[in-house]
Amino acid sequence: PKDEKKKKWHLQDLQLGDEEDARKRNPNAFAVQSAVWMARSFHRPKKHHIPVVDRTPLEPPPILVVVMGPPKLERKLTEIRGPVTIRRLTIIECGCDINMMIYLAKVADLVLMLIDASFGFEMETFEFLNICEVHGFPKIMGVLTNLDSFKHNKQLKKTKKRLKHRFWTEVCQVGREIIVRN
Repeated sequence: PKDEKKKKWHLQDLQLGDEEDARKRNPNAFAVQSAVWMARSFHRPKKHHIPVVDRTPLEPPPILVVVMGPPKLERKLTEIRGPVTIRRLTIIECGCDINMMIYLAKVADLVLMLIDASFGFEMETFEFLNICEVHGFPKIMGVLTNLDSFKHNKQLKKTKKRLKHRFWTEVCQVGREIIVRN
């Protein structure tokens, strides 16, 4: 008799869908257990998937180059009123204002440190290096200016070597590499 009953159930399973069959066999399993539970589940907020919009720009932002130099440095342009953008490079001149130094040290990708070879390092240069060290070091490139004021080649080489080593010790004390160009 047991085998016949099993065969009968099996034939019913083939004729009816699985879910429908389960409901017929055990109707209490699919009944509402609690009216309070059903009300709470009805009032619960339904989570819907919101598609994420890709907001990355089509082209990356321009590279920000900061030109930092001594205040007495002779310039061909008498007045610069803001950043200059050429293709993907934005060039900003950093003055001797401490607030400007702090802001530009935070956002700069590359810093060109103009150093007057006839005078040497100035306090503004060291202040800016310290600010850069605090706010995350950008790439720094030292540029020696006024090299044409040297009459003798030997004196020029000595000065370049001395300034390069001083700049190297100042910048590389936090593990940065530098490039000094003439």
